Amino acid sequence: MIKVPEHIKQLKSYKAGISAGELKKKYGLNKVARLDSNENTAQTSPRAIQAMKQATADARWYPDGACTEIRRKISEHIGVDTKNVVVGNGSESVLSYIFNAFFNPGDELLTSNGTFVATYIWAAANNIKVWKTALTQNYSFDLVSIFQNITSSVKAIYLANPNNPTGSMFTESEFMAVMNRVPDDILIIVDEAYHEYALKLSDEYPNTALMNFPNVITLRTFSKAYGLAGVRIGYGIADEILIESLMKMKLTFEPSVIAQAAGIGALDDQEFVDRVVQRNKIELQKYYQLFDDLELNYPKSYGNFVMIDLGMEQNVQHVHQQLLKRGVMTRPLAAYGLPKGLRVTVGRPWENEMFFRAFMEVHDLLKEGLERST
Repeated sequence: MIKVPEHIKQLKSYKAGISAGELKKKYGLNKVARLDSNENTAQTSPRAIQAMKQATADARWYPDGACTEIRRKISEHIGVDTKNVVVGNGSESVLSYIFNAFFNPGDELLTSNGTFVATYIWAAANNIKVWKTALTQNYSFDLVSIFQNITSSVKAIYLANPNNPTGSMFTESEFMAVMNRVPDDILIIVDEAYHEYALKLSDEYPNTALMNFPNVITLRTFSKAYGLAGVRIGYGIADEILIESLMKMKLTFEPSVIAQAAGIGALDDQEFVDRVVQRNKIELQKYYQLFDDLELNYPKSYGNFVMIDLGMEQNVQHVHQQLLKRGVMTRPLAAYGLPKGLRVTVGRPWENEMFFRAFMEVHDLLKEGLERST
């Protein structure tokens, strides 16, 4: 009998929610608002779609394992050399390269509670111990606390900016204040999956890809603003020495021909991204208005989603289930270490209006129930 390693036995894999099709069937719905996974719900970059269609003619060939053209395109877009770029099946894939490339037995990861749940999963899958500091009262990374918790066993620090699932952001000055004190033998992983949105929402958002720290790896993705979540392509930007090690970890022929073409096409479509982030900025304000009117607690978001603190995990589960019955998909955050939190994607205007109507109904019912119980 094959013996499964203990850390794999104890691993809890990522649990996706109910699919839109299953939800329609379960409750007899004609329309569903998919606001649970922070996707670009509007559309995919048209130029990316055209590039993918053209790439299907080459589907019989293995893709370029070195990702030459897509890496060149990314380097031009970011303003770095091609040797500073690695590409994978989404930025999460690049994160897995990091764990495989740089960690030795006994090395530890330092991060925060209430951040991207896949980070915890990948660390556990690689038998890496994770230390978590608490978020601030505003649900932000406490960079000072993280710095103060560095030990001799810490190999890397994971930071998400903006943070998923809270939407909070640390500024360039806050980042620099800590980076100037962090030992240069500790790897700093900065996950910037939502950076296109953050750039539109704040003048203080740091561009870590251009800061030239030799121990910083910046992760970015085409899954969000570009609308390519289903294609799976992302990338990392870092010092050449780090990239050389990461290139050794990637599967020989990833990403696919289709995915590489999609990324190239998407980078040629910055007008599309501009429209996406501008619409997000406008729609985000509508969420703030609703939550302010209802006197709910939420952090300001610098991504394409908002987290609401509903006070108790029971409230979260009740609201989540009631929204599902009304065709609105959201994400409870207990798995992220935030049991009182519910995250909702900022979607298209009609999706947002669908959420607003449903949420007000559910909120009123919840409020009535709480009043009766007291």
